[in-house]
Amino acid sequence: MTERTSPMTYDCIIIGAGASGLFCSATFAKTVHGLILEKTKHPGTKLLMSGGGQCNVTHDGSIKDFVGCYGKNGSKIRSCLYKYNNQHLREFLHDGGVDTIAREDGKVFPKSMAASDILKLLLSKSQKNGFAIQYESPVSHIKKTAEGLWQVTAAEKTYLCTHLVIATGGCSYPTTGSDGSLFPILRKSLGIEIAPLHPALSPVNVADYPYREISGVSFRNVCLSVWRNEKKMAEASGDLLFTHDNLSGPLILNLSKEIRQGDTIKLNYLYPEDKNIVIEKISAALKNSRGSLPKLLSKELLLPKSFLQLVADRSENRTKEIAANLTGDTFLVASVAGYNKAMVTAGGISLTEINSKRMELKRYPGLYAIGEVLDIDGFTGGYNLQFAYSSARAASSSITEGLGTRRQD
Repeated sequence: MTERTSPMTYDCIIIGAGASGLFCSATFAKTVHGLILEKTKHPGTKLLMSGGGQCNVTHDGSIKDFVGCYGKNGSKIRSCLYKYNNQHLREFLHDGGVDTIAREDGKVFPKSMAASDILKLLLSKSQKNGFAIQYESPVSHIKKTAEGLWQVTAAEKTYLCTHLVIATGGCSYPTTGSDGSLFPILRKSLGIEIAPLHPALSPVNVADYPYREISGVSFRNVCLSVWRNEKKMAEASGDLLFTHDNLSGPLILNLSKEIRQGDTIKLNYLYPEDKNIVIEKISAALKNSRGSLPKLLSKELLLPKSFLQLVADRSENRTKEIAANLTGDTFLVASVAGYNKAMVTAGGISLTEINSKRMELKRYPGLYAIGEVLDIDGFTGGYNLQFAYSSARAASSSITEGLGTRRQD
């Protein structure tokens, strides 16, 4: 009879070889016996996609300004953000040979503008820290053994570890492997609270979209208000982009999780000016100059001529209607783009479950959750990768400390 051998016990297993999982394995302070279980055939797929392949890894400026960029839950992650902040991340990359640059808009990229450079660094450091990656290993079960170890089943194999890190992301871009399939397992097997999931940082589709032919035109400092049952639900200002099919750009993306099908949205392209002021400007331009209306308005209002031509046509060249459309362009929301176009997922493991200084689950010592799998989503501009790093570093530091204590005992 063949003797059955027990599964090897790892110091740490990380589920997910995305940004947060690799940041975690790459930032261990000592060499460990570690394993990363990755569902797909490749690591860091979404990381390579970020910033159009250029990887907007964080944002410049004071970390204190970051908190508000994560919405209502931002204050709950302040401790890990402050300790492992944006300068800390840039120093980590620099020490690994990847220098970064900050653009005028505050977005920080690798100097090479290649996301692949960051991925190579993370994989190299992970390997040096003792982590191997097991690909094509979707996790199907997690439990705590009687001996206090974590038992993970993936691709019909069983693994044991003293520390387990959940870094599986949300549901966005499901073809990359980030499809939310672990959430039901966490809920059913461990009773972990999962906040409702929905797409975030998504383009918005509107009925009777009129700007298809000027796809690529963008605006600075547009004001967007969201209305539901004649009540204002949200308002913000920022940069707007017309695409071939929908409304996009940072303003739309950042507010998309507040927008629902059937809502009304209003856009003021000349914010903070109102309709009456714009009527006066248009009247003055028509009175004192000659030429085509779009050309006159473009000079007076500093807006693209192609856009103003469409607005004038829609308004039948009537001054009041033009002013109304420029300061309160109104659309009915047909839909908010789903997970296949959403950059991140809102919702996830409830932060009430987490000690945010260590990213350890309060009810399950030795179990950690980091990155997008948590109920945290930030604005576009590098904030989500920054949280991936901050939460991952908090977890790796805690685990390193725990391993040191255990071995001394």
